Amino acid sequence: MTEARVLRRVNDRSLFDVTSACKKASYPDLCKSLAPSASVGSLTGASIDVATSKAKEAAAISAKLMNAPGTEKLVKSSLCVCRDTFSSTADSLQLAAKNLKDAAHNDPMRNLSAAMSFTGSCADAFQDWPGLVSPVADVSDHLTKLVSNSLDLASTLKN
Repeated sequence: MTEARVLRRVNDRSLFDVTSACKKASYPDLCKSLAPSASVGSLTGASIDVATSKAKEAAAISAKLMNAPGTEKLVKSSLCVCRDTFSSTADSLQLAAKNLKDAAHNDPMRNLSAAMSFTGSCADAFQDWPGLVSPVADVSDHLTKLVSNSLDLASTLKN
C-alpha cells in the first residue's frame, strides 16, 4: 500500500511529521496526542485502536449505569441503546483495523463510516425524551471525535 507521507528533514534524516498529518483531522490536538507514529498508516491504526478502546469503555460504562440501583426506567432504556451502539462501534472499528492491516482501503473506510453513524445513536436515544440528560454524554462526545479523526486520517491513505 502506498501512503501519503508528510516528511521533514532533521539532521539529514527524513522523519514523519505528525503535526502536518494531523492538520487533516477534525480534531488535530487529539490526533497529535497519538504521536509518535512513523506514517499516516500507523497514525491511522493508532487512532482506530484508541477509538476501539474508548468504544469498549463507553459500552461498559453504559452497562454499569444501566444496571445501577435507582436508575430511572427511561434512562435505563436509553443507556441500553448506548451500550448496544457503543458495542457495534467497537466491532466496526475492529474490522476497520483488520482491513487497514490487510491494505484494503475501501473496507476500513466503510467500517469507519459505520462506526461514525453508530456514535450518534446514543445521543439520539436521550434526545427523544426532552429533559432527559445523558450520563455518558462526555464519553460519547470523546468517542465521536476519535472516530472522526480515524475516518479523516484513513481518507488520506491511497491504495
